[in-house]
Amino acid sequence: MHNYELRIPREDLGIVIEQTKLPSVSNQHSYMIIYYEKGNIKFSIYDNTKNEPYKARFVGARLPKYLEPYLKEKDIKTPKSKSVTTKIVDKKITTFPHIGSDEVGFGDFFGPLVVVAAYLDEELKALVESLNVKDSKALDDTKIVLLGNLLKDKIPHTKNIVHNPKYNELIAQGYNMNQMKAMLHQNVLTTLAKRQKYDGKLYLDAFTSDKHYENYTALMSKAKVIQLKDGESNSLAIATASILARFYFLREIEVLNIRYNTKIPLGAGNAVDKFAQEFLVKFGKNNLLSVVKQNFRNFKDLFADDGGLL
Repeated sequence: MHNYELRIPREDLGIVIEQTKLPSVSNQHSYMIIYYEKGNIKFSIYDNTKNEPYKARFVGARLPKYLEPYLKEKDIKTPKSKSVTTKIVDKKITTFPHIGSDEVGFGDFFGPLVVVAAYLDEELKALVESLNVKDSKALDDTKIVLLGNLLKDKIPHTKNIVHNPKYNELIAQGYNMNQMKAMLHQNVLTTLAKRQKYDGKLYLDAFTSDKHYENYTALMSKAKVIQLKDGESNSLAIATASILARFYFLREIEVLNIRYNTKIPLGAGNAVDKFAQEFLVKFGKNNLLSVVKQNFRNFKDLFADDGGLL
C-alpha cells in the first residue's frame, strides 16, 4: 500500500466526488468532508476555512488515474498504462493574442456552473498586468468583485452560466461533470474565437485526458484547444477568465442571497451541510432543489436517513 498526498482545487471537488466509485463511510471528524473505504483502500478529503485547495489522502496499491493531476509530490511514480492518451502541455504562454477559459462552481453545492473565455492581445495584456491579475483562487471575494467590475467592460469575453435546474436535468440525462465542463469550455472558447476573428490556439486549465475531451466535444465545433497544466499560472488569459468566472458566480450567489434574505456558504463541507438543512426547513424542498446540485454528496446525505426529508 502507498500513501498519496493530494491537493484538490475547490472548484474540482464535485468532479472528484463524481468520479470516485468507492463506498463512502460516515465519520465523526468535523474537518473531514468525506471518507471512502473499501478493503485496504482509503480516501479522505479534508475541509479548510481558507480559499485554498482541499487536502486529501489516498491509500492504496496505486493512485487512480483521475487523481493523478492532484498529486502534491511530483516525484511520486504511479504505474503507467499503455493505453494512456493524456497529452497535457506544461509551459508558459507568452505569445499574444490568445484566448483562455476557466470555470467556477463545480465544487460548490449551491449555485450554478460558470465558464468564461477571455481574449487578450498585447494592449489588453498590459491592462491586465497593471491590475495585478492572478488566479482567482488566490484572491478574496472583495478583490474579485472589484477586478470583475473593471474587467467585464474592458476584456472581450464570453460566459456560459448553467443554473441548477438545467444542471440537474443534464445529470439526470446521464451527463457527468467532466463532460459538462468540456462542452462548456468548448462552447465559450469557439464562440469567442469566432467573435474576435481569431484562429489561433485556445487554452484551458487541464482537467481530463485529451481522448476524453475529444470524445466529450466530438459533436461540437472543432478548434485548436490545448489543455494547459496549471493554467491560471501559465496563461494570463486563463487567469483573467478565472477572475471573470468567479465574479459572475458571486453575482449569481448574491442574487440568491437577496431572494432568500440569507448568506449562502460556498464549497461542499460541513458548514454547507448544516446550512442546507436549515434552508430546507425554512424554504422547503422545491426551493432547495432549484439552487443545489443534486448529484453532490451533500444532497445524498441530506436525504439519506430512513424516514428522512425527501
